[in-house]
Amino acid sequence: GLIIKVNLMANISKWFGYPIYITKIKNSEKLNKKIIPIIEKNITPTNSQYSRTTDVKPKELQSIDDNLHLDKRFDNLYKEIEQGIKGAVLLQNYNTDLFEFYITKSWATYSIKDQFISYHRHMSSHYSFVYYVQAKDQGNLFLLDDEAHKVGLNIPRRDPYFSKWDETNFAKAEYPAESGNLVVFPSMIFHETGKNPIDTPRISISGDIMITMKEGIKSEHNIPSPS
Repeated sequence: GLIIKVNLMANISKWFGYPIYITKIKNSEKLNKKIIPIIEKNITPTNSQYSRTTDVKPKELQSIDDNLHLDKRFDNLYKEIEQGIKGAVLLQNYNTDLFEFYITKSWATYSIKDQFISYHRHMSSHYSFVYYVQAKDQGNLFLLDDEAHKVGLNIPRRDPYFSKWDETNFAKAEYPAESGNLVVFPSMIFHETGKNPIDTPRISISGDIMITMKEGIKSEHNIPSPS
């Protein structure tokens, strides 16, 4: 099937009906230099084809887990990530007088040579994000169409089932895994990564986001404020 490669910075596009936002974090080189040693010290790579993620390993075995957004050592990074999330919200014209946006969990991923993240989606959040701490041509992010669930028709996106390829039938959108890039996307969209083809580890930080009403604002359609 056709894969659409996305390289534009600070833009929002709709793929398969889902809004996807990409931007470059300010001061990312300086921020990454400080946090790479913390992650390197605390993650032991897996011995499998799959990347190590800190949301599935007990906290007593490492000093980082799935609450990196609450870890003081990462404060400066998350200030910038939150600005990026705000950018994604504003470009979708949400009324920010009504809504709050919370990071509910956030974790690190460490991918050595030939490792990847397999096809999956997140079921307990509204939006998710990935920020690349250390990456350059090391297995991009792929966002996948889910036509079978939308219309109950599962025609594989490959020859000979289609007479030509264009934007009506592409199968994947490809976003660059490059240091400093932040991608925000709906949690329900299936996603995966390519393999890391080189010896240098690919390091990223991911997270999940919930949207609620602001404190004191009622709505029959949306989640009330947890405050």
